Amino acid sequence: MEENRVKPFQKYSGSHIYHVENSLEVQFGEKKGFHSSCKLTIQETENEDHTKNWLIEKIEGAPLPFENDFLEILHELEQSSYPVEVKVDEKGVFLSASDHQKVVENWKQKTAGIQEKHQNAEVFRNQYLNALENESLFYTNKRKEPFWNLLFFAPSYVDNGEKTHETFTWNIKGIGDVECAGTILAEQKDYGFDAFFISEISIPTDIKEEIDKKYQHRAEQYTATLTIQMEYNSPKRQYSKKKADFSLSDGEKTVYREISSSI
Repeated sequence: MEENRVKPFQKYSGSHIYHVENSLEVQFGEKKGFHSSCKLTIQETENEDHTKNWLIEKIEGAPLPFENDFLEILHELEQSSYPVEVKVDEKGVFLSASDHQKVVENWKQKTAGIQEKHQNAEVFRNQYLNALENESLFYTNKRKEPFWNLLFFAPSYVDNGEKTHETFTWNIKGIGDVECAGTILAEQKDYGFDAFFISEISIPTDIKEEIDKKYQHRAEQYTATLTIQMEYNSPKRQYSKKKADFSLSDGEKTVYREISSSI
């Protein structure tokens, strides 16, 4: 068979809009479920060195009523951190922030009057500002959100019916990051191709210890399963859909599941 090399990369000439849905279900102890949605707008500019800048605006869907004033304040502080601008390589892989100081200054202006709406908000604003001014920490935390990972996950591989190996980092809420090593298989379509990432691993000891510290639920071992479906549009030279499904099983039942889609 003649080898057909497919090397996709992200391209957003002009403005591109994604609708993002995220759901989380935790059953370690008391069963809890969460859902959120947002709209992402990405504006791309190309640099002389073939890197690109993405200006990312995130607009939340209508939030559910907040359980307390602190959560409402935190939501407002987080929303005010957008838009952000990042630098990526020609495939869309994250390289660094771009003009992060501008993000900080814009955030200060947007949140200047928060004390007038919420009592003691200035304390939380100062704490958030300390984290915001630490550029490396700020973007490390941002990239724990599933839609950021999906946005930057643009693997290259040979589309000749063979599987290729990739690793995807998933953040288990309140626990930590887990490296999901797996394989990708591509299927050619008229418009481009579909790609499927599959990973099934035993979680490392340090992550299990964090689960045991936080929850009374105990298991000898947990298995992490991650599947990602990607649709690549060749004429537009961009991914038109990505959907990730991550779960933890204790051998008998699923105790943690998170699904994120970007369309």
